[in-house]
Amino acid sequence: MQLRIDKMEADRDNFLVEVSAVAAEADETADDDEPEQLAIRLASRLERAERTCEAKASLVNDLQRLQDGREILDAEISAHERRKNEVLSVFGVATLSEVVQRDELLRDRDRLRTTVAELEEQVSSELAVEGFEQARSILDAVDLDSLAIEKAEAEQRLHASDEAIQHQLIRQTRATDKLDAIGGDSAVARMDAERRTVLLEIEEKAVRYIELKLGIMSAGNALRLYRERHRSGMMERASDAFALMTRGQYSGLTTQPVKGGEVLIALQRDGQSKVADALSKGARFQLYLALRLAGYYEFAQFRPSVPFIADDIMETFDHVRSEEVFRLFGEMASAGVIYLTHHQHLCEIAKAVVPSVAIHELR
Repeated sequence: MQLRIDKMEADRDNFLVEVSAVAAEADETADDDEPEQLAIRLASRLERAERTCEAKASLVNDLQRLQDGREILDAEISAHERRKNEVLSVFGVATLSEVVQRDELLRDRDRLRTTVAELEEQVSSELAVEGFEQARSILDAVDLDSLAIEKAEAEQRLHASDEAIQHQLIRQTRATDKLDAIGGDSAVARMDAERRTVLLEIEEKAVRYIELKLGIMSAGNALRLYRERHRSGMMERASDAFALMTRGQYSGLTTQPVKGGEVLIALQRDGQSKVADALSKGARFQLYLALRLAGYYEFAQFRPSVPFIADDIMETFDHVRSEEVFRLFGEMASAGVIYLTHHQHLCEIAKAVVPSVAIHELR
């Protein structure tokens, strides 16, 4: 028993020496009275260290995986950046939002080109020519005034033909009723001859009706093409005149298609827009005056014209807008402008803006 006790004490001393050595190596405070607690603390530290090593290994693997993913993403970002720079270089802009705007403009351009091609094909087909250039030469030679007169005359003849056809149909119906009401004597042959004569007259007038109808359709198409051709120049002049009269408050005019036609839009300096009916009374009068001036320019450009006559149209205009209107009238002096007013201050404004103005007092 004493031998066993001696061995166990020796084992305890060796255990204490080894635990103390491990604690010293691990910088753990050693206490000779509590070797068991020191061993427990070292075992706990060892367990924590092992868990920490495992966690570190897992984190190292995750870090490596994330670094690999980052390298892939960096490669994709580089590829996207190169592609972005190529697109920006092609479009000649600095941002992708501008690229989107340019792309929309290009799409609009393609749609407009398609529409123009369809309209050219339609015009060539309606005029029965081989190409649009030949159709354009035909339309350029058309006199709008004579065409409008011819259209009006054709409409009158067409209306008269409609009435004549209605009367002939009534006569035919009455003749058919009479024919059904009579017997089989010689009157039948006579009425049949009259019926044939009426049918021939109806056929002849129907052919004439078709000719007049086609003529009116052709005239209408020619008027529409003429209006589309000359509208852009007139709209540009009206926009410039409206911007000048409003002293830049409105930058110009444009149109927007609606069902059955178009509506006139006034563009404000801040980028907003208003329909003509939403403008103030003064701005609306200035808009109408700008349209009339542009129409007069378009008319006087191609044919002799009478002077432009205006009767006290600046009733709602302030001083600066009146100056701009008289400045526009001064530019139209080659065609002649007559302005009637009973306001003396407008005469003073006219003298200041257009020194060559001639003022006549009517008493």
